[in-house]
Amino acid sequence: AKNGIKGVGLLSCQIFQHNPNDPQKDLGGDGAVAIKWAADNGAVISQNSWGYTYETAEEQAAATIPGHLRDAIDYFIENAGMDKTGKTQVGPMKGGVVIFAAGNDTREHDPIGKYEPVICVGSIAPDFTRAYYSNYGDWVDIAAPGGDIVKGYPNAPCMILSTGIGSNNQMSYIYKYGTSMACPHVSGVVALGASYALKI
Repeated sequence: AKNGIKGVGLLSCQIFQHNPNDPQKDLGGDGAVAIKWAADNGAVISQNSWGYTYETAEEQAAATIPGHLRDAIDYFIENAGMDKTGKTQVGPMKGGVVIFAAGNDTREHDPIGKYEPVICVGSIAPDFTRAYYSNYGDWVDIAAPGGDIVKGYPNAPCMILSTGIGSNNQMSYIYKYGTSMACPHVSGVVALGASYALKI
């Protein structure tokens, strides 16, 4: 509870740089900085609907999680909910949970998802099978609805309503699909569970 009001609060961290030439494609960013900042500013659940792009399956299979990202994830898990000294709990729980989308490459590898401390989220279709695009493997911890335009209902692709860039490059509600749509479902359930368990 904050200021006597129970519930879950949200922090949103912008990690991507705006591309003035194509609003649908960013210029990259650094998620590690955002993860550390979130831990230092009160977050205890880190929900990440982003990842890295690989040209080939072989390149992706050989990739490892970047050291600075691994360090940021470890920092969040250890220090979220703690004061700057790391000795006093100031948040709703001691330590944090880091959740990542599995990726949409239809591949068996993802270096972030395979990092053991991360909860990795794949996507399921309306028929409760793996969505055609979702990365997969025993490193995926859980699956959630992420939409699927192939296995949608007759004459109606199954997609998830979310925020995004709509017409005239304005923020809007739009329909999308992907593990990035599945990941927030899991983060929301974790937040709801924590709010009940911790009575916040």
